[in-house]
Amino acid sequence: LYLFNCFSFSDQNSFESFQRYMSQEKGRLFSIDLDHQNFGKNFTISGSLWYFNSKDYVFDSQSERISNKNNTIVTINKLAKQVIYDKNFKSNFDIFDVLSNADSGLKVLSSFMEKELIRINFFLVEWDVEGSIWTIQDTGEPKKISINISSNEIVDLEINSSKIISTFSLPYIDISEYEIIDLRD
Repeated sequence: LYLFNCFSFSDQNSFESFQRYMSQEKGRLFSIDLDHQNFGKNFTISGSLWYFNSKDYVFDSQSERISNKNNTIVTINKLAKQVIYDKNFKSNFDIFDVLSNADSGLKVLSSFMEKELIRINFFLVEWDVEGSIWTIQDTGEPKKISINISSNEIVDLEINSSKIISTFSLPYIDISEYEIIDLRD
């Protein structure tokens, strides 16, 4: 049965289904858990991701808000009361690039059924990194993304829920008393 499932899905069709889901006209609102393991230390954060494309998204958690719009990254640290403005360089890569395959040089290696989801294994050519995306078979909706950056570093993105949205409204954060750091120069 396992061998049949390994070969019963076209690698490219599974990835194309995922891309169709992510590239619909409207945006997505994801409830996510992000786990970053680096040299035995774990960093986990939960929050909401308003995603329109790889260059237009907002991640909001209890401790911070990160937005990427028009190649400007704005990080609001709610605990330290800081706002950091920075440029998003084309050479920067983040896990959200995988959601759109935006010039990431993603090469699909294989896809197969795993625990009622389609697992798509991929290789990021420019970064020499492997990873996997788990999607719902009928829709291409992502449920998990895992990237093995090195033998000592793994990033996992669990998607707890998602819905299609046309606009988003974030809770207002009064940053008038926050320290401003501008790194765009």
